[in-house]
Amino acid sequence: MKFGRKNALGWALVAIGVLIAALSPQIVFPGLERLLGIETIVGKENVSYFPDGNYVFTNPGAMVRWIMTVAASGLAIAFAGVCVLFKARRSFRAIHITS
Repeated sequence: MKFGRKNALGWALVAIGVLIAALSPQIVFPGLERLLGIETIVGKENVSYFPDGNYVFTNPGAMVRWIMTVAASGLAIAFAGVCVLFKARRSFRAIHITS
């Protein structure tokens, strides 16, 4: 089987998508937490600050929704990669059947 650009793109999308899905908790906390702010992620009313500067967020539902959204995005990217691989395989077969 020939390894062309479509195959490389497909496998790259699959790998990136799976990595995003697998690392979604680390992407959200501390990644998006620092980028967007914890108040944006869990809601301002769900953040309790301590006098020493530490904080606790008390909305596990919001945390799970953000993690699941990032994981679903990764799986969508991986699925797009599988679709690219499938189409590359079909076009490869069509070329060899007609020639």
